[in-house]
This record gives sequence, C-alpha cells and structure tokens, in this order.
Amino acid sequence: MNVASRILKAFAACLLMVLSLLLPLTALASDHGGGGAPEPMVFTVNLGTGNYLQFGLIFETASPEAAHLLASHKPQVQHKIILMLSGKDSATLRTLEGKKALIEEIVELANHVIEENEKTGVKDVLFTKFLIQ
Repeated sequence: MNVASRILKAFAACLLMVLSLLLPLTALASDHGGGGAPEPMVFTVNLGTGNYLQFGLIFETASPEAAHLLASHKPQVQHKIILMLSGKDSATLRTLEGKKALIEEIVELANHVIEENEKTGVKDVLFTKFLIQ
C-alpha cells in the first residue's frame, strides 16, 4: 500500500507540473480569441519621378472564407495594387478625397481578383500608415 500511494503521489505531482506549464499557454491564446491582429500589407511605390508612397493596409472581409481567398491570392493582389499605383498623382493622393478614392479602387481590385463583391468579399480597406515623400 505504501508503494501504491507513493506512485499515486508521483503521478499527481507530474500531472500538476504539466498542467502548470500548459496553463500560461492557454491564457495567452484566449486574450484575443486565439488569433492576433491581421498583418498589414506594406507597399512602397514610386509616384512619378520625384515622390514615393509608402503605406500599409488591412483588408476587412465579409467572411472568413473571403479572408482565406484573399490570403491565397495575396501575390496577385499586391501586384495589381502596385501597377495601379504607378499611374497615380501624389497631389491627388495627399487629399482626403484621393485617399477615399484609392480605398474604393483597392476594394474593387481585390474583389475582382478573388471573384467576389463587397457583400461577400472585401468590404473595406484600412490604412495603417500612409506617407508620401
């Protein structure tokens, strides 16, 4: 009986040690629903001959499926955004109206690439930074 109680105590001690190691991991995972904030796409593009634009953006999608489609088509979306920006004027992009128009164009472009619309695909684009120099 003495040996059995020692084995039981040793087993309980090991179990408690394993649980204490795993507890901090589960606490960290539940801070934000298990996932972090999405990583922004960052672009640096020449605007004409004298300026460049650097900005970061995050896509707001209508569903997790649309977010998955967007992630799987990320290189195509980035490519098309860079090509689209090559023809932009820095004076227009400095204005609020220019930024809003750019958002609309990026939403339309992304939805075209993933073959969705604003109700089922990309709903909005959020700038995380925007610098023209």
